Amino acid sequence: MKEKIVLHGKVEHGKKLGRQMNIPTANIVPLEDVSDLKYGVYYSTTYINGKEYKSITNLGTKPTVKSGKEVNVESFIYDFEGDLYDEDIIVEFHEFRRPEMRFDNISELKKQMNEDLEAGLNYEKSE
Repeated sequence: MKEKIVLHGKVEHGKKLGRQMNIPTANIVPLEDVSDLKYGVYYSTTYINGKEYKSITNLGTKPTVKSGKEVNVESFIYDFEGDLYDEDIIVEFHEFRRPEMRFDNISELKKQMNEDLEAGLNYEKSE
């Protein structure tokens, strides 16, 4: 059986780029060591105050919008509205969708994010 990847962290303020694109994300700096994990987009489940939400999560350095090596975890949480800043959340990774990529511009990034969100909405995790 494949080992579960579960990350914990407190939701922090980001650049709010996702929100500007109508794709708000919850950003955490994970408490766990992620150096052995593949950077990219994962189908996931996010747990907020014990409640389970379908999500899609990017793990990586966000090369299109940032320079540097700081690893971030950002999750788009389906069917959730509200303020999560300073909340502790848990993100459980299910399946790797695609590797992290650098895009030439924000428009290309948004197009790919929308494709990822559509795929995530249709994704059904296996037990």
